Amino acid sequence: MSAPADGFVPPPTAAQPFTFGGVAAFANPRLGRLMLIELLVAVVFGTTLVWFVQRRYFPVIVQAIQRMPETARLEQGRLEGVPQTLICESKFLAIAVTPDAALDIGQGADLQFQLRQTDFCVNSVYRPDWGWEIEYGGGATLNLRRSILEPWWGAWQPVIVAGVGAGVALMLPMVWAVLATIYVAPVKILAWFADRSLSWTGAWRLASAALMPGALVLAADVALYGTQAIDLVGLSFFFIAHLVIGWVYLVGGVCATPRFHLKEANRNPFVP
Repeated sequence: MSAPADGFVPPPTAAQPFTFGGVAAFANPRLGRLMLIELLVAVVFGTTLVWFVQRRYFPVIVQAIQRMPETARLEQGRLEGVPQTLICESKFLAIAVTPDAALDIGQGADLQFQLRQTDFCVNSVYRPDWGWEIEYGGGATLNLRRSILEPWWGAWQPVIVAGVGAGVALMLPMVWAVLATIYVAPVKILAWFADRSLSWTGAWRLASAALMPGALVLAADVALYGTQAIDLVGLSFFFIAHLVIGWVYLVGGVCATPRFHLKEANRNPFVP
């Protein structure tokens, strides 16, 4: 094996995405290591999200189920058998079942879900007067009485928990792959202006790795929100911040990659 050329610096081993050099190290050809680290980060995010949903959403859902009357049902696209409005609410989630579509309810919760006479509506405390309104449909028929919903929820709750965790853990690497494909051209342009040695595939891997620090910040954000250390405004702020963090690591990672012509730059110009 020949000795390394003067000025040659061996590429660092990709081990973590928390520093600019760590992100730059993922530009090397070892895709398997990148996929492994991405999976670990996605599992952390998925676990945090499952913890939040179980802690802050599920108790309200259970309370709403327990308060449903035995006459509650959807009949031909209309809510029937609910004589008065039922509201179950926490700071994080409000669920209302009401025969009155014009009733103003649940405005104290960050996320609000309303089952109304002919449709259901999802909105938030940001815009309580606006939301997604989806009609049940003229032929929709569903039994909503407590004796039906309670065993159904008991049977499906573990499946929902596992589905949320596994879905997020599998979806995040795919989202990163798509975003890295979008970012690869800007990364190559930046590398060219910065006189950095970076292939197209290396640019894609670096762009994908640069998204992981932001995801970990967002996971911490969800945890802080779940413990009420921050409110919905703080959650929104950090959501935007995690996007900015991705671009910061993108630029920093590119600048941490090797320069072009490193050997020639270090060579004595007076030696032929």
